Amino acid sequence: MKIRNLLLVVSFLFLAAYVSITFRNPTPTVIPGTITSISPKPTNTSMPPTQTPQPAGADRVKIFLIAVGDNGVSGKQIGCGDSLVPVDMAISPTLAVLQAGLSELFKLEGQKYYGQSGLYNALYQSHLTITSLNIVNREAVISLAGTLSITGDCDDPRIKNQLEAIALQFNSIDKVSVYINGVLLDQLLSGRG
Repeated sequence: MKIRNLLLVVSFLFLAAYVSITFRNPTPTVIPGTITSISPKPTNTSMPPTQTPQPAGADRVKIFLIAVGDNGVSGKQIGCGDSLVPVDMAISPTLAVLQAGLSELFKLEGQKYYGQSGLYNALYQSHLTITSLNIVNREAVISLAGTLSITGDCDDPRIKNQLEAIALQFNSIDKVSVYINGVLLDQLLSGRG
């Protein structure tokens, strides 16, 4: 048994002398016919902050109200010795600024005077909505539907000027035609416009 143990020890030493095992940083070796997957080193891929696109279009428009008996002191003089006064209104940004202006004016339905300004709204008893707006050869053609209420002869030029001035504030418009329920505004008024 001693001999056998001795032979085992000698065999072990013999093998140890010829075989040495060393551990180092392994390098990838590609053996033909195999698929090797190499993961790329993580890189800093921070994206620039995204910017919210700004809505295009105007965010303000003028509507026009009446300074009764002002004789042109506060704005353009119109029939019955009144003044047509521009009022700047904030709107949601839009390219349809004329439509937004008319809509802002029509929102004042039921309000005879604009806030504490004392400016009169000749359309306060009217209920109007826009059916179409077209600009052709520098003419705004505004078609409205609803009810037009006129309280007297002096309201004729007030209504006409309030509606037309909204369109005429734009450099691209020289003329305005307003239709209510298919009838030209001038035919609905008494002719004092």
